[in-house]
Amino acid sequence: MTKNIKFSMTDNILHYKCKPMREKLTQIFLEKNQQLNLSAIRDPEGVRLKHIQDSLMLLETKIIQPGMLVIDVGTGGGFPLMPLALSYPETKFLGIDSVRKKTLAVNEMLDQLGAHNAEVLRTRMEEYQGEKADVITARAVAYSDKLIQRAFPLLKHGGYFLLMKQFIEEERSVLLALCKKYHMDLIEERKYSLFDGDIQRVIRVVRKR
Repeated sequence: MTKNIKFSMTDNILHYKCKPMREKLTQIFLEKNQQLNLSAIRDPEGVRLKHIQDSLMLLETKIIQPGMLVIDVGTGGGFPLMPLALSYPETKFLGIDSVRKKTLAVNEMLDQLGAHNAEVLRTRMEEYQGEKADVITARAVAYSDKLIQRAFPLLKHGGYFLLMKQFIEEERSVLLALCKKYHMDLIEERKYSLFDGDIQRVIRVVRKR
């Protein structure tokens, strides 16, 4: 199933219920980014729109629920992990990244935000030995056999991959081939743009059998 979403900033939880927290996240990230170069996006509006609002498009899937464990692979600068953790305080979030400066930075930002339901581990997917996830998120990560092979053991049977990236039509067939190989199902696609003239983006929801 493919859906096209007309984006509205008033549609997400963090905007209309937690606007002060959204602004705090923007400020904290800009300060940390100036120190550590976590992202090429350095202006407040860019962070709000291209990092925070983009991350919160995952709310549209309604997959993430209270009590779940959500693992974010390749956490990087902390998106979508931080906005999701603020939006779902009763859900546990775990980020995985192998780069020390990024894991330290995101954990410091989570602490400043009071997001005690989330943390980031400095490890690789293939080395993770903890609890299996109900949901795995991956943002701006290329579909590849290596990604699925490493992330697949981290996900429970019946769990979901939420894959976010720029929409490229040819990548759909790559993902379908991976679904067949790893016994998964592509159950939904949500295309969207963040503003007029923006690139088209897509969230693909994949279920592990």
